[in-house]
Amino acid sequence: MVTKELLVHLGCDVTTASSRDECLHVVSQDHKVVCMDAGMPDGFEAAVRLHEKFTKRHERPLIVALTGNTDKVTKENCMRVGMDGVILKPVSVDKMRSVLSELLEHRVLFEAM
Repeated sequence: MVTKELLVHLGCDVTTASSRDECLHVVSQDHKVVCMDAGMPDGFEAAVRLHEKFTKRHERPLIVALTGNTDKVTKENCMRVGMDGVILKPVSVDKMRSVLSELLEHRVLFEAM
C-alpha cells in the first residue's frame, strides 16, 4: 500500500494484484512497469509467466522487484527470472521518481546490492 501511494503521488495510474494469478490476469500491454514484492509468494514464478505471456520484450511491461533484502541471492534470483530491475526499500518519493525515470529510459535498473 505504501508503494501504491508513492506511485499515485507521482501521478501514476496504479493497478494492484494480490496474487500471481491476479497479476497475470490484469497485466496488459498498457502497463509500463510491474512492481513486484520480491517476498510475494510465487513472485519469481509470476515474472517467468509474464515473459511467457508477452513473448516479445517490447510488448511486455518492465518487471521490477521491490525488496528490503540486499543479499546477492535475491539479486541473482531476480536476474535469473528475467526481471528488469531491483528497487531497494525503503523508497521515498524522490527515490521512486528517480528510479522510474532511470528504468524507463534505460529499460534496466539493478541497484547496488
